[in-house]
Amino acid sequence: MTKQRKQLLSFLQSQKTPLSAEMIYANIPMGSMNLSTVYRTLDSFKEHGLVDKTFLDNVAYYKLASKDHKHYMVCIDCHKMYEMDCHFHGLAEEDAIKHHFTVTSHDLTVYGYCESCVSAHVHF
Repeated sequence: MTKQRKQLLSFLQSQKTPLSAEMIYANIPMGSMNLSTVYRTLDSFKEHGLVDKTFLDNVAYYKLASKDHKHYMVCIDCHKMYEMDCHFHGLAEEDAIKHHFTVTSHDLTVYGYCESCVSAHVHF
């Protein structure tokens, strides 16, 4: 593992929420790596099971991999992300069997308004 990969992995270990490649790039020391290196490294980490990748509003977000698959609730107003446990896998397997389909992965994002945004806007 190169110095840059170690630096990126260390940065991801310190994060609690998923980040896009651009967000990661903006938060690492200047000059340590360029954006394309961040993307390539994240792809390599994903390939080796070190990070989980999820899409929110057509943007890829990365988080250090864990044994428990997670999904996210995202506030439409402030864009804050809330992690939630996955209860979908068993349901997908039932339908997959019925349709002779092999599931390799899934992604689910729930959109709505957080408590702060709801109280700030009475019209919800």
